[in-house]
Amino acid sequence: MTHYAMSAAARLPRAAVDRPVSAERALLLVHDMHDPHRVAEPVEHSPVAELAHNVGKLCDTCRDLRVPVLHSTGGLDFGALRELLDRDGRDQLLVTGYRAHAACLMAAAGPLLAGVSVYCVADAVADVSLDDHQAAVRAAADHGATPTTTGRVIGQLLGVLP
Repeated sequence: MTHYAMSAAARLPRAAVDRPVSAERALLLVHDMHDPHRVAEPVEHSPVAELAHNVGKLCDTCRDLRVPVLHSTGGLDFGALRELLDRDGRDQLLVTGYRAHAACLMAAAGPLLAGVSVYCVADAVADVSLDDHQAAVRAAADHGATPTTTGRVIGQLLGVLP
């Protein structure tokens, strides 16, 4: 992973639809980060420092509000994810973690995630380079995901932001 400024990566493309996040409807997906407070890359470098901090804040907020948190490593079983969303009555998926392109895959999953609003938390994902990060967030938005930020998600989960 090359070092890049998370602030540059968090510049959001325009979303087709700007949907607010709800604690009663959301599920947080943390991709390829078993423990966001302990990551493999050196935490003192950007974007890993910001990634660990932002994903950690989202996990803490979600746990406090009883929003389910799913940690995935490697490949993701869309069928199992769909079952979890349906079981818990959730229709909003917050995508975070390593490999920002996973957000694009979630948005493009089509029928397996039909009826699920996908949110790409741009400052809580990272990729191998700034270009890959920005391309993934743009692609996710192009496929219907809502690009957003950690602060906005937390504010909406807490009900203090529209």
